Amino acid sequence: MSKKKYQLTNIYFKIARMYGLPQTILEIAEHEKQHGELPFAYNGDNWVYDAMCEKQKREGVYNSQYLTPDATVDRMMHFAGKYFISNEVLEPCCGTGQITKELINRKYDVLAFDIDDEMIKICELLYPERENITRHKIVQGNFTRYDLECSHRNQIIANPPYEIPELTDFFEWMYNNQDYGGISILLLPKGFIDKDKPRRLFEILRKFGVLEREDMMEEFARTKTRAEIVVLKKL
Repeated sequence: MSKKKYQLTNIYFKIARMYGLPQTILEIAEHEKQHGELPFAYNGDNWVYDAMCEKQKREGVYNSQYLTPDATVDRMMHFAGKYFISNEVLEPCCGTGQITKELINRKYDVLAFDIDDEMIKICELLYPERENITRHKIVQGNFTRYDLECSHRNQIIANPPYEIPELTDFFEWMYNNQDYGGISILLLPKGFIDKDKPRRLFEILRKFGVLEREDMMEEFARTKTRAEIVVLKKL
């Protein structure tokens, strides 16, 4: 293994395989847990976000993994403080936990899940400081598998998938697992909430009322897709 600590830039991922360095986000998280330090030189405050951005620069963006920037997470927390009336929050599609970590920091009782097992393992390594693993629970699962466990969680916050079929499925799942009046704070493709076709999508969107919406203040790192924060109430 090379003794030189490369900066977290494109060069690190370029030489990682050559020198036997951790190459995936999960491998980096495991290295940090085992050795108490990152395998690269880093002076920032959110290595997992920056590392994901660097990997996406090389490999592209897959499965709608549009990473939620810190400033946008802060705005979503602002709306959570404004509209959530209890401590219990459900976060589907949690990914590497950009939103999850702030929910935990702000003492929410959060149940987070993701369909990607690797994302769940990363979250478990990143947030070992959780006071009670059953309280701040992070589990693998899709929208169908966790219907019973997630039912009647009336406060949802998420950056869901952006493809129209998957996002339509997400809205149908959300509707079926909230009581009337349930609040959702979502990061959605700009203008998605206004769509009137296809019909299946229109029929599910009209079951929610828009309480507030605002454009995210910064762009996603590796896509030109524009998004907005939308606060919804189940009608």
